[in-house]
Amino acid sequence: MRTSDLWRWLIVLIFAASLAALGWYVFMADSGTRRTAGREGGGSYRQTAQLALGQVEVKNYQRMGFTRGILRFSPDSGLLAVGTENGQVIMLSREGEVLWRRPAGLGKVTALEFSPEGDCLYVGETSADGSLYCLDAASGRERWKNSVAAGLGVDLKRKSHPGVIRLLADRTGRVFALGQRYDRTAAGESVYRGQIFCLSPEGAELWRFPAAGAMDAWVNWMGADEQGRRIVFGTANFDTERRYRYDKNIYCLNAGSGAEAWSSSLEPAPPFQRTILRGSPNIAADGEYVAAMASDGRAFLLDARGRELWRRHLSAPKKLDEIYLNAVGRDAYVLGGLVVFTTINTYNNANWQLPTPVEHPASNSLFVFDTAGKFVARWRAGGGIEEIAFASARQIAVAVGRNTKTKDPAVHGIYVLALPDAAAAEKLATDGPCAAVAVSPDERLVAGIEAPLQLDDGTIVGGYRLWLWKKTGSR
Repeated sequence: MRTSDLWRWLIVLIFAASLAALGWYVFMADSGTRRTAGREGGGSYRQTAQLALGQVEVKNYQRMGFTRGILRFSPDSGLLAVGTENGQVIMLSREGEVLWRRPAGLGKVTALEFSPEGDCLYVGETSADGSLYCLDAASGRERWKNSVAAGLGVDLKRKSHPGVIRLLADRTGRVFALGQRYDRTAAGESVYRGQIFCLSPEGAELWRFPAAGAMDAWVNWMGADEQGRRIVFGTANFDTERRYRYDKNIYCLNAGSGAEAWSSSLEPAPPFQRTILRGSPNIAADGEYVAAMASDGRAFLLDARGRELWRRHLSAPKKLDEIYLNAVGRDAYVLGGLVVFTTINTYNNANWQLPTPVEHPASNSLFVFDTAGKFVARWRAGGGIEEIAFASARQIAVAVGRNTKTKDPAVHGIYVLALPDAAAAEKLATDGPCAAVAVSPDERLVAGIEAPLQLDDGTIVGGYRLWLWKKTGSR
């Protein structure tokens, strides 16, 4: 082995030791707190259905992006809607029987949501049309269709298609749709176009934000309070040399008019030059708090007017051989008096697609705080936290996928955690990585989407399929 290689591995070992020490300092030395360990559990769920979802590309550990899918239960817990990577919408009964299936236009399904009554299923697709469909939940028949392409544009030659990537429906039946299109110029500059639409239950447009044109920001998420009074969304702009018109990090809209209620800027955390929000912000059901998790590992809680109440740096970047590594932050939810944040796999700032030589101690973890900012618990997933789902503040279900460093397929599955201490009450194992999860409103059913994975030796584990489990015994 060359001397330069020995030095490189020595640096890696020193770095790994420093990360371990950092993890102990941040989470074990926090006065008045305790860390809880997960435990596999009690067999209170039984598998009731498994359904193949078609053919998809089999991916491996070499790149970060992965196969997706979408799951939504109806408000009465009687139906389960599935949106697939290959453009299918499937409706199942709570027993797992397929009631109907249909292709979603010409693209892939990127958003799903039931109407408050459960009689309609709203389907968003990414395609040349960028359509939003309203389907009859019982039959799959199309009730109406609305396109966002006119506002976001399309470039067929460059395969730059508009898409509805997030859907919400409030108690009055209004539908909120987040539309997004991404492109790159010939010079390699990133171009973003985003809009938020409010539609009536009949599909008529009530307002859009912005009222004219489109946001020059990458917007991947939006949340709303239970009454549909406020909508919040975050931005993620990656071109550090460009000035953006929509340059704030969190925006809050009046859901009745689409007017901006407030916006908030979160200054970058060195060495990063921009603050990026991916799977947040979200607003509490009562509208009193807004939680956000930045990709740089910082967790935030704001009040209803956008004023920052507190922040916690859950994943401080560490430098290794001129490259910064951090456990990327993504999810943020307010559940009753608790605030839940998640981190995913370790990334490097030089090339986020490539796996890293060591794992950050804060990666693939779920953190629980109270609304005053006191640390309550932490749970280590062992693999990438792909999605979290919940029906109440009592428990949360976590979809766990690949760990690009340890490459251990034994961690795959859904973990049901009891709150507030985040103790793993049960593991619902899948063969391949779990890409999506949903919990029924009555908390009796848990559904997951599994993806196939090619191991380093060429073996393929898992498949693209749906799993459905039912809770046994009394609640």
